[in-house]
This record gives sequence, C-alpha cells and structure tokens, in this order.
Amino acid sequence: MEQDARISHTQLMALIWAGVLAPAAEVLPGIALSRAGRAAWLTPIAAVLPVLAAGWLLKRLIGPQGLAGGIRSVLGPVGGSVVLMLYAIWGELLLALRFRLCAGRLLGSGERDGSLYFFLALNVLAALWVGTGKLTAFARAGQVYLAILLVTAGLVLALSVPQVRLERVLPFTPDQLRTIPVSALPVAGVLGWGVYGAFLAGESRSPQGRWWSLFWGAGGCLLLALAQWIILGSFGAGLAERLENPFFALAKSVGVEGAFQRVESIVAALWILADLTMAELLIFALREIVGAWFPGLRRDRIATGAVALAAVLAVVAFPGRTAAWLSREAAPWGNLAASILAPGLVILRKPKGRDLPGCATSCGESTAPAEDVGGDRKGEKCPKKLQKPEKTC
Repeated sequence: MEQDARISHTQLMALIWAGVLAPAAEVLPGIALSRAGRAAWLTPIAAVLPVLAAGWLLKRLIGPQGLAGGIRSVLGPVGGSVVLMLYAIWGELLLALRFRLCAGRLLGSGERDGSLYFFLALNVLAALWVGTGKLTAFARAGQVYLAILLVTAGLVLALSVPQVRLERVLPFTPDQLRTIPVSALPVAGVLGWGVYGAFLAGESRSPQGRWWSLFWGAGGCLLLALAQWIILGSFGAGLAERLENPFFALAKSVGVEGAFQRVESIVAALWILADLTMAELLIFALREIVGAWFPGLRRDRIATGAVALAAVLAVVAFPGRTAAWLSREAAPWGNLAASILAPGLVILRKPKGRDLPGCATSCGESTAPAEDVGGDRKGEKCPKKLQKPEKTC
C-alpha cells in the first residue's frame, strides 16, 4: 500500500478513543462503584497499567501484514485461523451489542413513543454506508467526531462543576483503596472495546515514538478519571450506582438559565457519533480479519456480511435488558481476554529469537520494530548490512 493511502497513527488513536467513549459513557463509573465506592473515580488511573500492557503485547504481534498477519505468522495457518476466528466471533457480538445499545439509548433519551427497530435500522444503514467505503475517509471523519464528543462532554462536565460536593468523593476508606486494583480491571475491559483498532495498525503509518502512544493511553485515562470525579461529586456513590447511565443523567441537570436547559436529548443525539465510530472500527477490523483468510474477497462484501449478521443478532440475541447486562458484566472481561490474555498466549508460542517475517535478520537476534529498522539503536547486535531494507517492514 502506498504511504498516501495509509492513515496516520494519530488518526488511528482518535478512532479508538472516539469509539471507546460510547461504552465508557454507558457503564462508568457504575461498573466500579460496588467495590470501590467513592474511590471509583480513581479506577481509570489504575487502569493505565493494563491498557499500556495490552498495547505493548499487541504491538509485538503486529507484522508487515498487520495484526492478523502477525498472528498467522506465529501460530501458522491452522492455529492462526482458529485465533482469528475467535476474534471475528467476539467482534460480531460486540458489533451487534453496539447496535442494540445505541438504538435503546436513542429510544430512551427522547422520552416519547418510538420504535427500537427504527433506530436500529438507522444505525445499521449508517454503519453499512461508511463500512463499505475507504478507511482513509473514515479516519478523517473520526478526528472530527472525537473533537465534537470532547467538546460536548467538556461542556456538560464544566456546567456540572458547581454541583460537585467534595464530601461525596472524599475521604476514602482503607477498604475502598484496597479494591482499586481489582476494580480497575473491568474498567480496563471497557476501554478494551478499542482492541480491534490494533487490526488496523497495518493500515497506519509508524507512530511518532513511544511517548506519543503513552500520551494517548495515559492521557485518555486521566480525562476519564476527571469525568468520573465530577459525576461522583455531583450524584454521590449511592445514587450514581442506581442510575443506568450517570453521564446522560448528568446532562439532564445542566443548563444555562435563559439560554438552554435539558440538553440530554442533544447529548444523546451527538453521542451516536461515538457509537458509529465504534461500530465502524469493528467493521473495518473484521474486514482485515476475514481478508486474512480470503485475500481475494472484496472488502465491501465482507463489511456487508458482517453488518447483516450483526443486525440479525441485535434483534434476536439480546432480548429485554440483556444487552445492558452484557455490556456491564460480560463485555469487559471478554475484552480483557482479547486484549491481554490472547496476545500473551500467542507471544508465548513465538519462537525465541525469531522476529515476524519481513523484519528478521540472519543473526538469530530480534531486530528493531518496523519503524526502527535501519536506524541507529544502542546495543544493536546485527550489522545493518544484514538487515532487510526498511520498506519490507
């Protein structure tokens, strides 16, 4: 692929975080309140470690053909296909879950009569339209979506600051502090919705260094911690735990006298951008996964099949409040398995001293990552003349 056809690392990270804001707004801080209580707003900070660990594990598997090709290179055609099939099944379930949750939230935010299937059909058609297009166009739109979402959330949270009471978030009890590491795991699982963005790394240009990735990972978690602090400071731990969607409930209580009030419908409507971004992230990832099995299959047909199957599952597989329960209880742990457990097990099968195809040397030692091959590195054990050209990595 030509360099101009690739998306930038910044665009990829913007897509991941814009998509992650959809499940984060639905289940945080409620998912950690039962254990951590008023200290639940600290769990996104503690989640930085598993988030960065997942990024490090996935980066070690990303080869010249992306994450899907890297998994097949390590495990072989059969073993790699089995792992990719598991990723594809879980991705389809997450896509169907996202369709159902978005439709349900739009139906509930209007506080009027409507049809769940009408909103579901709108989500499916929008996802199909974007998912059959080009990744570069979606990446450019994703940056705009993230900016809109951050401005919207920032306004809601800023207008809520006068409602914050410090006694609702301080002090912590010793038991609450001890539960923070355990409570941070499901929070990291919520952020693990973005694991499928790693399958698009083969379509992106090299990152601008480790500090740039650290900025996106840790910076996003810190912003989430600030948001949870305002939510808990406004509602208190008890009320926030009983609310279905604390962030959207917070939007109901903000406004500027004489200018605008009751902005929850506007916020819910704008938040569909996060749902759409997450759905498209999953669709483009499924295009890469299935494309690794069938290289000759057109990507738009893969996207059409994935969206059609997810639409059926959204209707038949999540009756009643099953979708909300799965989003809180099952999805975070499944995402942790997909982002940490599975990559870790695959890396254990990787032969020691052998790099992924296209980035190996004849010295029997691992070379630099793709973006560092051919550059100056301290402690480099293989002469540069034995390395393959940079463009192969």
